[in-house]
Amino acid sequence: METNIIYNKSSKIMSEIEDKSVDLVVTSPPYNININYGNTTKKGKTIKTKSKKYKDNLEEKEYRNLLKNVFDECKRVVKEDGSIWINIKNRYKNGVIVSPFWIEEYFEDMYLKNIIIWNFDWGGSTNKRFAPRYEYVYWFTKHKSNYKFNLDDVKVPALNYRPDRYKNQLKNPSDVWRIPMVSGNYLERTGHPAQYPEKLIERVILAGTNKGDIVLDPFMGSGTTAVVAKKNKRNYIGYEIENEYIEMANSRLKNI
Repeated sequence: METNIIYNKSSKIMSEIEDKSVDLVVTSPPYNININYGNTTKKGKTIKTKSKKYKDNLEEKEYRNLLKNVFDECKRVVKEDGSIWINIKNRYKNGVIVSPFWIEEYFEDMYLKNIIIWNFDWGGSTNKRFAPRYEYVYWFTKHKSNYKFNLDDVKVPALNYRPDRYKNQLKNPSDVWRIPMVSGNYLERTGHPAQYPEKLIERVILAGTNKGDIVLDPFMGSGTTAVVAKKNKRNYIGYEIENEYIEMANSRLKNI
């Protein structure tokens, strides 16, 4: 089985990957929120185009079937002590919030260990409701108790450290992660319209894998998962249907 490769195809069928061969899956699937990614708009009109354009507007049944097929493949290839992490958010459709809790139905044969709240400082604006400033990161394990969790590798400084009560000044990051989104002036910023930050994925990979392990991202996008895996001496496998994004990812990987 080949590793350190991004396949230019859909991940609905990942025949290139053997059963129970991947240590960790981490991904951010399409949100299906009917946005023309890659365009800059003003008053509803496109005034500037950047990078690859695509519309995120599948029929709801088609969208959920797509994710089910991909997640079923992910469960097939992940090891017994492996885990699956999914970044997803609320959608706002027809004036109503649609939460993503329905994805839990696809993992009833796994164990939900955490629902991480990823909190950030900026994003879309609105004057009809409070501005959304968080997304979810689901963590599922295949086994109830036998799974990798390297807490010492991801501990953070404690703000209220007391030497008389604690052995050191590092603590568990908790299930609320305050990590900035990728701003336009960040060095890691690419032309991809929905790029998640390396720090977010690094915490997942460090906690859930060891050096030499295999990390899979079935919706690779700009290659952030592969970049973080390589920087931390893990192997990666990815799937991406847009060739332009694969070129973007490979360019980032070459610069490591």
